[in-house]
Amino acid sequence: MSDLVPIKLAQLVLRVVEAQGYDIDEFLASCDISFNPLDDDPKIPTHITATEYNRLYKSIIWLLQDECFGLHLKTKVPSGTFRMMCLCIIHCKNLGEAIARVDEFCRFCRNLSGMAPLQHTPLTMLDNGMVLNTLPNAILDNDHQAKPQSIVAVAASLHMWRRFCSWLIGKSLDVSEVHFKVGEPAKLNLLEDVFRCKIKFEQEFNGLCFDKHFLEAPIIHNEDSLNEFLKSAPYQLSVSHADETSIQTKMRAIVGNDFSQDFPSVETIATCLHMSVRTLRRRLKAEDTSYQEFKDTTRLNAARTYLNRPGLKINAVSALMGFDEPSAFHRAFKKWTRMTPGEYRQSLGNNKS
Repeated sequence: MSDLVPIKLAQLVLRVVEAQGYDIDEFLASCDISFNPLDDDPKIPTHITATEYNRLYKSIIWLLQDECFGLHLKTKVPSGTFRMMCLCIIHCKNLGEAIARVDEFCRFCRNLSGMAPLQHTPLTMLDNGMVLNTLPNAILDNDHQAKPQSIVAVAASLHMWRRFCSWLIGKSLDVSEVHFKVGEPAKLNLLEDVFRCKIKFEQEFNGLCFDKHFLEAPIIHNEDSLNEFLKSAPYQLSVSHADETSIQTKMRAIVGNDFSQDFPSVETIATCLHMSVRTLRRRLKAEDTSYQEFKDTTRLNAARTYLNRPGLKINAVSALMGFDEPSAFHRAFKKWTRMTPGEYRQSLGNNKS
């Protein structure tokens, strides 16, 4: 991980630690970070390495024993919850469906914990063509005030949620407003630097406001790419739009998840990207690949995802992949992997043909 992460993101997550009363210098020493990003010192670097940020973030999760960054929902979110949530939504058709599934997953987890259900609607359609995607409200203290650390915890969670949604759809989720339930803090610089859009306080819910057309954006990933993502999270959610500039990511968003139809030609994809075929091929070469390699890899990942579902017969997978004859699918899969679909399933222990 040689990429750099803006120092403001390290500052944001460290504010969560600071607000809960931990010694920052002691904590940073345990993370092997040689300076304090919260110091008021003009010599502080503007970025840290992605490796350092990854170590910092995971150390905070371990310190708090809470994947939800202490959002005061009466119970901590144990390690592994995020992974299970991802597995529950990765096969959703589009972002709107994924957001609804996340809400269902959260309600299920609360029921398992014996907690009362939250009175919360994750998506609210607004009159101006926008949609408000909200988080459940923080638990209030006895004076009916949000606890002091909630604004940084909520800000960190909203930032990571926005980046995760962007990863799911393969393009930046352009947010027009960020809503906070608490009153306006004395200093706004950090929040303004992180979100770079209009920020509203004393709102009914914490959430993100964006154009409703994003709800129809297809989920471009599958279980294979999700597993790769989880290996390096939160790195993938922290680098500044690195993945969004990848031409292959933009191409995956165009292809979508329906492989029963003809795969888009290089000319079609180039037109969608508003560039010539020559430019597209040059961009792919810069990423050390080609259109044919992209096509084969994309179809192979989809085929593997289908074959990982024991309930789907191989002939059904062939149809889902757009092959007129199962024999053609067998030949293509063997060309990609040097295994037949049946041999691949046997290697997984799923001998359902």
